[in-house]
Amino acid sequence: MINVVLVCNAGMSTSLLKARMNELGEGKYSVEAYSEQEYVKHTENADVILVGPQVRYLIDNIKAKTGNKIPVESIDPLAYGRMNATKILEQVDTIVGKK
Repeated sequence: MINVVLVCNAGMSTSLLKARMNELGEGKYSVEAYSEQEYVKHTENADVILVGPQVRYLIDNIKAKTGNKIPVESIDPLAYGRMNATKILEQVDTIVGKK
């Protein structure tokens, strides 16, 4: 199972995305969504951290806090805006494939 952490301002918009990703992922992924204030408590088992486009400025900070041990990338803005969970899961697969 691939553990994905989604990070956004308050965790609201990513909560909707999380539900869609978990549904479409059919058990291959475990996706959780957190606000920028709480994500750091939930990175221990993460394979990938995806950051909402509105908080992509946090990427370097997140990498530093996780010791650069977990891939951190911004979610494609178009896929995010359309809540295109399929496209975002493809992004996760690409990231995991690079590890």
